[in-house]
Amino acid sequence: MRHGETANGTNFEFDAIFGLNRTETSPAYGADTEIDTEVDAVYHAVPFGCPLRTSVKFAGILLIILRMEETTDKRANHAVGYAFAVLQAVLYSTMGIFGKLLYATGMDSREAVILRFLCSTVLLGAFMLAWRKERLISRQREVYVQAVFYFASAFLYFFAVERMNAGITTVFFYLYPAMVAAINLAVFHERLTVPVAVALVLSILGLVLISGIVGGELKLDLVGLVFALASALAFAIYTVLIQVTGRTEGSFTVTFTLSWTSLLASCIVFAPSAPTMLALTPYQIGIGCTMALANTILPVVLYIQAVKHIGGTKTSLIGISETPFSLVLAFLILGETIAPMEGLGIVLIVAGIAAITVGPLLDKKGRPD
Repeated sequence: MRHGETANGTNFEFDAIFGLNRTETSPAYGADTEIDTEVDAVYHAVPFGCPLRTSVKFAGILLIILRMEETTDKRANHAVGYAFAVLQAVLYSTMGIFGKLLYATGMDSREAVILRFLCSTVLLGAFMLAWRKERLISRQREVYVQAVFYFASAFLYFFAVERMNAGITTVFFYLYPAMVAAINLAVFHERLTVPVAVALVLSILGLVLISGIVGGELKLDLVGLVFALASALAFAIYTVLIQVTGRTEGSFTVTFTLSWTSLLASCIVFAPSAPTMLALTPYQIGIGCTMALANTILPVVLYIQAVKHIGGTKTSLIGISETPFSLVLAFLILGETIAPMEGLGIVLIVAGIAAITVGPLLDKKGRPD
């Protein structure tokens, strides 16, 4: 059995990376499958037929972010922070769409990971060399520690999904906001407010309903559970470190560091897949560039900016909305159905987000809750 596959040939590692909603009986590389139908639906339903054009649109969003960062009034910190947090979740939720488009070209999960970070490194590096408002290479040790936890989180998640159901793994991974809150309480003495506690409970309950655990057979694997919790802890530490590095290092410098270090790590871990980068088609490069902007550069920059505005705990809590956004996009674009239990889960997560956002937004003095 190859790494990343189950006995029936389903590549769960690819699902872990892109959040694909595939049936376990679908072959890894077959024609006339449910995947092919969904990819065809994506291609005709959304303007991704020209990935390069889409990349240019995302580059425009990047410039808007720069302008917002430069002109934002302090009184609008809450609103801007919440907007950044929600937008990064929306962008991350599109990863499944781009993943399916790459999957349809014959690429596997390892190749897709390398391509994503390769395009991120090249695009952001070129942008920063032209922009010249932030240093290209970080000089802070903490940023490189942060990069280690960023990649470790994703890598550990792959192993967790190999051993447990993807829905169960997701629930345990999204315990990371609670870990962020606990670390902030222990290290920075940040108090755990009632709205945050309510948001944590509602969001986790929503994830449980969306995951399909309720009414299904719960199968836990001890090693898989350890990997899932370790992945969550790694991402929680990465988030907390933003609160340290964000004060002294630019968000684009940090994002570029995450990109090139993840590219290096991917090429080492997935070394046999690295040579395929020399035989990419223009279409694959276009999708890779779009994925780099939509699923790496923009969301990471937005996540960092959100943490600066509203803190790591609230930003990570809002990040859970990535899951319901994925379901809604699958419904709107791919024509997938949303089960009643999933719908209830979405409502609970939205209610959790409302619990931490409505109060500060209505507070005209902009005081923290």
